[in-house]
Amino acid sequence: MKKQRMIWSVTAMIMIPVFLIMLAIDRPGEERGYEERKGAGSEPDGGLSGSQDTAVEEGSVSGEGDSQDYSLKIVEMDQQERDGVLKKLFSYMESCRAVYERAVNSGGADRESQRTDTARAADSAGMADSAGTDLEENTLHEMIETGGAEGLSVTCGNRDYNLTNFEKADAALKKAQEGKDAEMEFYQVNSVGIFRYYRLEFEENELYVTTAGAMWDENMETGVQQLEKIQAYQWEYTKKGWLIWEKALSRNQEMDMHIFCRVLPLDEQCRELTKQYIEPVSYFSNNLFLEDWDTTCMEKIEFNDLFDFLYPMAYGTPLKEEAYTDGIPKEEFESVIGRYFDLTEEQIMRLARYDGSTGRYPWIAVGFWNRVQQLQPSFPEVVRCEENEDGTITAYVEAVSTEEGTDCYYAHAVTLRRKEDGTFVYVGNRVDRERSYCIPAYRARREFERT
Repeated sequence: MKKQRMIWSVTAMIMIPVFLIMLAIDRPGEERGYEERKGAGSEPDGGLSGSQDTAVEEGSVSGEGDSQDYSLKIVEMDQQERDGVLKKLFSYMESCRAVYERAVNSGGADRESQRTDTARAADSAGMADSAGTDLEENTLHEMIETGGAEGLSVTCGNRDYNLTNFEKADAALKKAQEGKDAEMEFYQVNSVGIFRYYRLEFEENELYVTTAGAMWDENMETGVQQLEKIQAYQWEYTKKGWLIWEKALSRNQEMDMHIFCRVLPLDEQCRELTKQYIEPVSYFSNNLFLEDWDTTCMEKIEFNDLFDFLYPMAYGTPLKEEAYTDGIPKEEFESVIGRYFDLTEEQIMRLARYDGSTGRYPWIAVGFWNRVQQLQPSFPEVVRCEENEDGTITAYVEAVSTEEGTDCYYAHAVTLRRKEDGTFVYVGNRVDRERSYCIPAYRARREFERT
């Protein structure tokens, strides 16, 4: 018996370190992938929605015994074709030069000191260089309209503006869906100052994509960032109007090769509700849009976890976490929650577990240890709005996942009521379980303290 216990002890001494090593190797990658998708800032700005500049070596495979072909199929271009592509891109850039220079010279763009997190993320992903510019929304939209006036189809890297002259692209895609040869082209501008040109050629049900990217440096000299032609692995044009293609078979979520471009226009009310009331909250570490609730059962909402998402909506600046390690002062918490919900002071105190002894509401910052680690939808999108008889509006939301290659990863309906000042309050949410590919998981941060 003693000998047997000794054998078990030796075995445990060997296996436990091995297990810990394997765990340590696995978790950093998991954490890194999750951080990249945290919150609304997860979407890349360097190209269209998706991993535009992900590089895959031709002929590479994911590991031993994997027979899948992950190679990026490069199509060679002769010099005449290359010159023709760049000529089109440079021509559009020149038409935008005056708008761009005016923005830079007037402070409408900051070379570096005020760059957004998204712009910096684009840099780290190889989407821009150190001369990158953080262009304001109005500047981007003016350059898009400049191209539109010239008959070009131009889209925005921030996903906040409809594709100009979309009819031409829509017609070509519908023709390609019928198995006919077709060709379309469009341009894209984004806030880091990169201009892109795309030409899509559909031949015998295969898609060939030519992409060129360029930007101006500090001296307003044009520099080419990208020039390639590939045969896409697969493509789809959805009923909602999303053009999706996969440059090569995606190896995993961190090496995703899907590219998304919305072709059909989105209603302006849908776009505005998405921007103001859906995307800032999203699905990360709060459950506002993950539960079925209305004004009769608001105890389902974890208001304490929701506070740090509503705070930037209310004040236009992120919450300074270090200032609230002991919780949120009563007036401040109730002021933020009261902006977005029809709740009395007493109701907020009850629903959010007010601590009368401290005069604060309990709150814990999001950390590695108190959240559910999972793939988040890339971004939500209100696709339809309905006016209800009681004066409320129901916004039907479908969240896109570029990693999964679907324009409806998670679906739900949010009901809002307009206040006298024109802003809205949340009055309900309903999860569409039949249409959801995946419902994001959630666990209240306070529950992690008990484990």
